[in-house]
Amino acid sequence: MKDFNLPKSCRVEKFIPKKVFVEKISKGKSKFENVEKIRWLYKLSPSTLHLPEQGKIEEIHIFSLILKSKIYPKDAIESIKKLISYPILFEIIHEDSFCYATYSIENTKLLFSAWNEPLDFNFNYTNLEKVYENMVKKFLSVEVQASNLDLKTAMEKEHRVEVLSKEIEVLKKKIAKEKQFNKQLELSKLLKPKELELKNLIGK
Repeated sequence: MKDFNLPKSCRVEKFIPKKVFVEKISKGKSKFENVEKIRWLYKLSPSTLHLPEQGKIEEIHIFSLILKSKIYPKDAIESIKKLISYPILFEIIHEDSFCYATYSIENTKLLFSAWNEPLDFNFNYTNLEKVYENMVKKFLSVEVQASNLDLKTAMEKEHRVEVLSKEIEVLKKKIAKEKQFNKQLELSKLLKPKELELKNLIGK
């Protein structure tokens, strides 16, 4: 289990029976089939972190999900999120492997880290909104993290980078397969502005 370097006042350390969620969710048994244990690690609130009550974020929770097999527990996390309205940081563990997940409340996007990718979460901010924003940014690309954008703009930029990257990959494959030179040129004309936009977005 990761040491999140949080004060003792934030610590909960309680196991939550799966049935708490399974019984309240449609097809709950299958959605939590791969989850061995659910552990509520921390509760971050103005009182536990000794922060002023300001901003739209009232609480943040940290859960640990112990898995039976190394598969992203998307269905289980989405089910938990439906029942708990507060932002949650998930620590996901399978044997010696780990990853992290959270939801962006801006666009309800589920974000996962790569397996065994160490993320250094910093909870030392002046209010919970800042804590939340910087927690979510840890799941974005290095280029977006370094841009110092507000979270909404950063998420929009990240989405645009993802879309452009996919479009560029598709066009490159079409060019490689295309045998007619004229059609290759047409596809190249579509490709170049996308590559330029992507280069400007990621600052390379």
